Amino acid sequence: MNGLKRFVNIFFSSYTIASLVVAIFNYSYYANGIGIEWVFQMALLCFVISFLMFITGIISEKISNPIPQWLYILIGIIEVSACVILMGGLWYQWFPMSIKWILEIIVIDVIIYFAVYGITFFQEKQFANNINKIIKNRRKNNGKDNRS
Repeated sequence: MNGLKRFVNIFFSSYTIASLVVAIFNYSYYANGIGIEWVFQMALLCFVISFLMFITGIISEKISNPIPQWLYILIGIIEVSACVILMGGLWYQWFPMSIKWILEIIVIDVIIYFAVYGITFFQEKQFANNINKIIKNRRKNNGKDNRS
């Protein structure tokens, strides 16, 4: 999957899953409803995370191709957690900056990261399968054309 399409996919997937997970985990905290300000803050946070992952992907391809999968995942989780703690905790003040909250946020970040990672993985696999089918059909058609 090309970079821009992957970036957009990660952004929308992360925004949707993060909104659902945060709403489920913090239902009592947001009992009066999630305001429009929070919706835009979450969108900006997901955009920043997606952009950082996009840049990291480009850099990792330039430095080491292929980057070990475990390292890619570790870097992704660090990026996500750092953005959530810095933007969500310090800037937006969604949660207090205590060890208890930070650990809870990291657990939620890991859940969201692997959910988005899974969605992206299956979409890229489907994309690769479609390309392989096209290649197989073209090879089959070219083979028939050469025999005629």
